[in-house]
Amino acid sequence: MRCWLGVDCGSVSVKFALIDEAGQPFRTLYLKNQGISETVQQGLRELLDDEVEVAGIGCTGSGRNYLRILLGADVVKTEVLAHTVATLHLHPGVRTIMDIGGEDCKIMEVVDGVLTNFIMNNICGAGTGAMIESIATRLGIAIHEVGALALKSRQRLELPGKCGIFCQSAVVTKLNAGAHRSDIMMGVVRALISNYLTLARGIRLEPPFVLQGATALNPAVVCALEEQLDHAVIVPRQCAVMGAIGMGLMTREAMPDAEVRPPLNVDIRDYHSVGFTCHDCPNDCEVTQLFQDDRLLGSVGSRCAKWDRLVYCEEQEQVV
Repeated sequence: MRCWLGVDCGSVSVKFALIDEAGQPFRTLYLKNQGISETVQQGLRELLDDEVEVAGIGCTGSGRNYLRILLGADVVKTEVLAHTVATLHLHPGVRTIMDIGGEDCKIMEVVDGVLTNFIMNNICGAGTGAMIESIATRLGIAIHEVGALALKSRQRLELPGKCGIFCQSAVVTKLNAGAHRSDIMMGVVRALISNYLTLARGIRLEPPFVLQGATALNPAVVCALEEQLDHAVIVPRQCAVMGAIGMGLMTREAMPDAEVRPPLNVDIRDYHSVGFTCHDCPNDCEVTQLFQDDRLLGSVGSRCAKWDRLVYCEEQEQVV
């Protein structure tokens, strides 16, 4: 089967999607990020088989530039665009796209099928899934149990949501005062959503609303969001892999007649990376170079592209 592969590499997870010739995702995969090279190798082994023929590869996410080199990607785009394309494909009437990721969050405004505005927070963990997971771990609650537990809440607790550290401190205070864990976790979720919605300065929050990202699988998050928006929220069945789906769709659109690529095989035993800081200008770029055996495949982090074709020899501190 001829298809196009989309990969979304974030700090917490790596998502994969195969798009068929009809433009539909027919196989997807979500993996925890255990290191880009290792996770991509595992993903390709689980996702691909002899029946799949890949005609093009698209990458997005915070690790997209590294993936571009590792996979020889044909199309590289931002996650905002990837999420928007996937959502419009599945829900063409959407007006507001909300993405709460593991360590960043986004709100996108769509008018007549066109992305008109967006805002993104990737600096602070408050308002992201990391805050929920961190506090759940502190309370000894498995992350997949948080939603069902929080929905059992009977007492509304007010917790600070603007800072994850302050929220954790407040959680300990509530716990020491005898509060139930269900009430605490629902309070954490509500605080997260309140902080998340403060992102929407300058963005019109209008329905239909679509929530995506793995955090959307938490029913308490959906409940709190609907409560504060006072409106129903759509959660796509494949909410956790929407970025990968969007990249697969864009790659298919960019190269519909591309020939099938050779079989993908990322054997991490053949790859190694070298990292260093270039002090040749005030940028002080932190550069990572990826090698297959002794062949330089490319560099990440070189803002002026100086190191794209040069190799830095760490032992000799010189270019070779």
